[in-house]
Amino acid sequence: MPLITTAPSLPAPPPVPQAPGPQTLGLTYVDPDGTVWTWGDPGQSVFATDVAGIGSPPVALTSLGLPGGGVLAQALTPQMRTIVIGLRMYNDEGDQDAFLQLMDRLARALWTTRAGLIAPATLIVSRPDGTSRQIDVLCTDGPSQATDDATKSGLTWSSMVITLVAPDPLWSDAQTTQLEFATPPAGGGVPAMPPVVLDPSTILGSTTVTNDGDGDAYPIWTITGPGIPTIANTTTGLSFGLDVTLGVGEVVTVDTRTGMQSAIDAAAANRWADLVRSSPRALWPLVPGDNALNLQMTGAGVGTKIAMSYTRRWLRA
Repeated sequence: MPLITTAPSLPAPPPVPQAPGPQTLGLTYVDPDGTVWTWGDPGQSVFATDVAGIGSPPVALTSLGLPGGGVLAQALTPQMRTIVIGLRMYNDEGDQDAFLQLMDRLARALWTTRAGLIAPATLIVSRPDGTSRQIDVLCTDGPSQATDDATKSGLTWSSMVITLVAPDPLWSDAQTTQLEFATPPAGGGVPAMPPVVLDPSTILGSTTVTNDGDGDAYPIWTITGPGIPTIANTTTGLSFGLDVTLGVGEVVTVDTRTGMQSAIDAAAANRWADLVRSSPRALWPLVPGDNALNLQMTGAGVGTKIAMSYTRRWLRA
């Protein structure tokens, strides 16, 4: 007769790893007082239900009419960005007083003036890979309550739409990139920070800096004497410098950021009059991609140094 056996019980196969599905973008609002509001989390008492206006910025076309008809396009210029956000607020304990106090705090957070001065807030969009991009915003249409709020659980929850504007329409990284270019140390040797060396004999240094954002990035330059500096971007053909000789250890900082352009020394004295510029555009940006730079320091010596810092900028969040 046949032998009957029972098949052994085999363990279940391990689950096949599944690729993570698409994730929503994180949304954080930092008000002018520095208070952080996590709007991307529905578990918070204030959270975003809809967001519009975080893509490419609006642009304006500058053109010249042609005699034969049509126009000659001259420039495309990014314009002020408008961001519209739907918000929902609630108190999960049904406490009306606490809810109204929450609305008071939100109204204050979206009031982007302090002491009679413009005080931008910061909107931050986080990506699933852990990176984030941010933009300074002003609130032009803040939270308001409609008459139908009286029917919303006794004024313990509400929904509304707010409007934010960004005078600078490009997004930026939170972190800055810093580079330093200096003369060789006494006695030769390898400079502490590559890639460029300002040689005291030729007084000329060339290097390539890559801006891997997709928007123009405006550096802050810190120039330490001795010497007379000229700082050129040969990729764009723009340059600026100083028409005075900096003494040993004397420092001038030149900020090229739009709307924040300045030149000051270590004592906070205004050195704008010492700048040499061919036009307002001469305080040039790093354009996307490779930028060939030419850094000259006439009369360079021990301690001569040029440092730059910049923040990558992006067309969208």
